[in-house]
Amino acid sequence: MSETYRIFGLNVLSEIDLPARCAAGVEGASPPDVIIEYGEAPAQLSRPQKKTGWYEAGPGEFLLCIDAIARYYVHGGRRIVIAPVPGVEKEKILIFLMGSAMGALLHQRGVLVLHAGAVAANNHAVIFPGPSGAGKSTLAAGLHQRGFAFLADDVCAVTLEGGAPAVIPGFPRLKLWEDVLSRLGKDKDQLKKVVWTRNLEKYFMPVNHEHDLPVPLKTVFALETSDAKHIVVCELKGAAKIDPLIGNTYRLGFLEGLGGKKEHFRQCAKLAAQTAVYRVLRPREKFLLDELMDVLEAEF
Repeated sequence: MSETYRIFGLNVLSEIDLPARCAAGVEGASPPDVIIEYGEAPAQLSRPQKKTGWYEAGPGEFLLCIDAIARYYVHGGRRIVIAPVPGVEKEKILIFLMGSAMGALLHQRGVLVLHAGAVAANNHAVIFPGPSGAGKSTLAAGLHQRGFAFLADDVCAVTLEGGAPAVIPGFPRLKLWEDVLSRLGKDKDQLKKVVWTRNLEKYFMPVNHEHDLPVPLKTVFALETSDAKHIVVCELKGAAKIDPLIGNTYRLGFLEGLGGKKEHFRQCAKLAAQTAVYRVLRPREKFLLDELMDVLEAEF
C-alpha cells in the first residue's frame, strides 16, 4: 500500500513508510513528483560516467549498492527503485534512502544540496554546513530544543527559484549519537537504533514538523574543528564565501557522474552573494555545545 508524503517540497508516492508528513488527497489532485517503490534494480549501469565501489552515476541515472542492505536505482529525478536484501530491517533501508539516494535524486532535479543542518530563526533559515563529525546534527538538535524550528539534518536542500535562496524542509528526523542524546536529556530506549561504530550507537530522533514551504536563507555558519581552546567566528568576504559551500556540497562526487558541476558552481556563487557566510571554529577535543549555541544565537 503506497502513501503520498510531502518532503523537500515534493509530493512523494512511496511503498515504504517514510518519516514525513502525509499529503492527504494529493493522489487524486495531481500526479506525484517522485515515486519510491520496491522492484528490480540493475546490477550496474550501462554507461556510467563515474564508478566507485559503492555507487555508479551517469546522466539521468544513479545506482547505489550497499552490501547486506539494498540496491537503490535513482532515475530522472522522478523515481527510486529499491531492491532490498531479503529480511533486512526497514530502518536500515531508510538510512540510505533518506541520505545518498534522496541526495542523488535532488541533484538530478537541479536542487542545490548541502551537507548541513538547518533551523529557522526569526522567519529565516540558518544553515550549518560541515564535514562529518563537525557537529551539524548536534547543533541542530540543541537549537531545536531551545525552540528553533527544525528544517534539515545532513541533507539540506536549497532552492534558488525566484532569485532568493531558501531552505526546503527535509525529513523531520535527526540522527544522533547516544552521548549527544544523553547531553540533551533524551531517552535512547524510546528511539530506533540505526547505526553503531566507535563503541557508540546512533539513533533516529523525530522532531516537530513546523514548516512545509521553503524558508528564506539568511545566514551560513560553516562548522570546522580546530586545536583552538575557544570558539572562533569570522565572517568571510568575496570569493572566500563560496569555498565552504562547494566543499560541503552533499556527495559532490555524485555530480562528476550525473553532470551539472558548472551549474552547481553557479548556484553556490549565487547563494554566497546573497547570504552572510561565517567560518566557525570549535575546539576539536571539547564540543562546548551551550557556548556554541550562545555565540551563534547572538549572530542570528
